[in-house]
Amino acid sequence: MSNAASIIHVTEQAHLADLAMQWQDAPLLALDTEFLRETTFYPIAGLIQLSDARHQYLIDPLTINDWAPLQRAFNGAVPKVLHACSEDLEIFAQLIGVPPQPLFDTQIGAALAGFGFSLGYQALLKTCLDIDVEKEQTRSDWLRRPLSAEQCHYAALDVAYLPEVFALISARLHELGRFAWWQEEGQRTLAASREQITPQNYYQKLSGAWRLNGTQIAALQQLCAWREIEARARNVPRGRIVKDPQLIEIAKALPRSLSELSASGELHPQQTRADGAKLLEIIEAARAIPAADWPASLPAPLPRESGSRLKRMRELIETRALELNISPEILARKRDCEMLLRSGELSPALQGWRKSIIGEPLLALHKTLG
Repeated sequence: MSNAASIIHVTEQAHLADLAMQWQDAPLLALDTEFLRETTFYPIAGLIQLSDARHQYLIDPLTINDWAPLQRAFNGAVPKVLHACSEDLEIFAQLIGVPPQPLFDTQIGAALAGFGFSLGYQALLKTCLDIDVEKEQTRSDWLRRPLSAEQCHYAALDVAYLPEVFALISARLHELGRFAWWQEEGQRTLAASREQITPQNYYQKLSGAWRLNGTQIAALQQLCAWREIEARARNVPRGRIVKDPQLIEIAKALPRSLSELSASGELHPQQTRADGAKLLEIIEAARAIPAADWPASLPAPLPRESGSRLKRMRELIETRALELNISPEILARKRDCEMLLRSGELSPALQGWRKSIIGEPLLALHKTLG
């Protein structure tokens, strides 16, 4: 439990180095971050929280700039425990340069243990430890100094109970023979965090882009690539430049003038003034791309007649999940079934421990469905 005596503030380089040596012998390291990201492409770290199961440490990224001690701690053998850690991993990659490993995400562990799918931190503590915690400081300014006592208490709570939760989930998963599943999920999460979507491939993330083809999809690819590069260079959210739906409409219309551009993308006059000429230049260049070099169109939604097959697959997943006393979503997602229906192959998510549990049964069902 967090109290004032157990919270240690780390604001100096030498202090962090001394502590990192001690953390090599800790039973685990529980981690969390506080950050701001409302107006920037990259998150701005405001605080790093760490617990070694004895104390909670609040590490100040505004006063520390040599992260070698924490790099060594992150690479050590002790378990690193986080909750719903995707954004934390992004911050660690940017700030520390390495991810914490071996990694155990308690949100995933709770799902594997049958405690519930996609539990938030408050729900996790209530479910696992019957503890209620408040979240008043969620929208707090973590770049303000000095931090208030309330902010520090709130931040420390985010790691204070993770050692207990880790012990409880670990015991449950060992009892069920699923601890190796949790280890594998940590490795999968780390691998995903290292994957970088190239600017040229970002257009594939736009769900409505399947309606475009030919020059339209070539234009969308180049428009998305330009926006991705610009967002990173300007350090602003993608939507501050051009929103996804606007890009799709612009690529669909292939405007030739600023007036056509503004109409097709419903651009604000300021957007048109700032980037209109560049957007038209990109579209004009896309017109010159030969058909042989057009990117492949994105897959359309499955036809209506696939609905019954998709339903059968989801029924199988629900049946298997009920047998295992876990949520169906932790076994397989709708997109995994859709990939199987499209290609006849298992998605990467259905490899590993899921392959024998649900992947192969789904594959066998798919073959019977024809």
